[in-house]
Amino acid sequence: MNRWLLALEITLGAAGSAAAQEACLRPLPPEEVRPPTDDREFRDFLNQEYQTYLLAMQEYLNCLGREHESATKEVNEIMARWMLWFGDDARIRSDSREPAQP
Repeated sequence: MNRWLLALEITLGAAGSAAAQEACLRPLPPEEVRPPTDDREFRDFLNQEYQTYLLAMQEYLNCLGREHESATKEVNEIMARWMLWFGDDARIRSDSREPAQP
């Protein structure tokens, strides 16, 4: 039985480590420079900066979605294991004192 538990821990640990390796980096927004009407080259450059930012921001949002899904899956797996192994002792306790209810 102990070998099975060790194998489960190794498997869950490896899965958790792999899931945590993606880093979502927020792109820097383009400078707030109003595009000139009389400089086509500079206007095109600024337009490209906005396009690049918006595409990168979309990838960033997708990355955050993947991270959210991964974190939710990990929490659910660990909570299920905790409840299985600890039964009624699997309770989150708070140190804060709540006022007595009348």
